[in-house]
Amino acid sequence: MIFWIVFALCIAVTVFFTIRRTTNVRYSDLAVKVVTSSLFVATAIAAIISNPEINLTFALMVVMGGVFGVLGDVFIELKWLQKEGNDTFFNLGFVTFMIQHVILVAAVFIHYPMTILNALICFTAPVVVLIASVGLTKVFKMEMGKFKAIANAYGALASMTFSVAFMTMNNYGMETSQILFFAGGVSFFASDLILSQIFFVKGKCTRLRVILNHITYYGAQILIATSLFFMK
Repeated sequence: MIFWIVFALCIAVTVFFTIRRTTNVRYSDLAVKVVTSSLFVATAIAAIISNPEINLTFALMVVMGGVFGVLGDVFIELKWLQKEGNDTFFNLGFVTFMIQHVILVAAVFIHYPMTILNALICFTAPVVVLIASVGLTKVFKMEMGKFKAIANAYGALASMTFSVAFMTMNNYGMETSQILFFAGGVSFFASDLILSQIFFVKGKCTRLRVILNHITYYGAQILIATSLFFMK
């Protein structure tokens, strides 16, 4: 019962935050975002409490990753709020997001052993993304400048999350928890594609894209947190 209560609260607050969000960021938005982001961590913790069959090491790594996700949210929000030093907040935000993905990927590799061949296949996803980013940058006329390296690195790691999740589904029988984790990984990657347009394509920072970014990003966090509830 506790999981569903926290889950419902998380969904409600996420919807509220997404609806009120505009392209003009205010400090009140930061406060609501901290609460919203903290709730997907709370959802993961509630899932751990409610699921006696859960693998605690895997679950705690997911929670740890979620904490870095919260920090990333705060730094990116501060990037919009602070006129000076916002490059620092941008870099800190992406670094903490990358740490979350490293933790998630490590959790999967630890809990779901793979053959060397399967692991190598997983690593093809970020390679493909890095190669594709060269073409996409030109197609979408992205102006990444000094942020090109960190933005591409984040995109590569985000793709790694859904590639290891896909391999896990393929190897371990398409369980509900694995499907949710994979869906979360795909949603993370979709969020990155939208965020790249918001940050790096002139005129693309629209309210619609901001809302879509939040839907895909928070959707990813909630899906991965919820996967713990169904884990066996």
